[in-house]
Amino acid sequence: MKSLIYDTLLLVSEEINTFLDPGNPQKPLMLGNISMFNDGDEFTASLKDKLIVSLVNIEEDRIAKTPDNFIRQGERTIYRNPPLHFNITLIFSATHAYDRALPLIEGVIRFFQVKSVFDITNTTSLDEEVSRVVFDLVSLNLEQMHQLWTSLGGKYIPSVIFKMRMMTIDEKTDKGNAPAIIEIVIDDKQKNAV
Repeated sequence: MKSLIYDTLLLVSEEINTFLDPGNPQKPLMLGNISMFNDGDEFTASLKDKLIVSLVNIEEDRIAKTPDNFIRQGERTIYRNPPLHFNITLIFSATHAYDRALPLIEGVIRFFQVKSVFDITNTTSLDEEVSRVVFDLVSLNLEQMHQLWTSLGGKYIPSVIFKMRMMTIDEKTDKGNAPAIIEIVIDDKQKNAV
């Protein structure tokens, strides 16, 4: 099954890797679940000395939600559920020693300062269903950062958070169709004044 989220994150990760260390086959950034870093098993070892991007939240963008559940195609009206627009919160975490971790985190910030918008004009390999995604830096205070790392089940490591907006899922599954309304007739009767 195709995944717009995974494919888009993979594409962005490849561009970040090229930005951080061009020509190096050992890519510094990988997709992974940072909450598994402190599990103490073999998987944890594979996350050591890595820059890891993890999805930490998906939220619906209700402002962009359209209430219309139909579209017109010529003489027909097709009923379907409106597309879902959502924002994804990502955390970029460096599991290296500080002398390597901090430059990598700064490199991610620099990358998104240079290129925060991905669309078909600047990223030709972007999936045709993804019209545009924008990355915004998210600033958390100390309490919010503590809550996030507590929910991830780990101790804080150097990291930066970005919100990826706006992903859209539209399965385009029709719920039925009806002929278009061409004419409206109103029966206009006058009431007699008393």
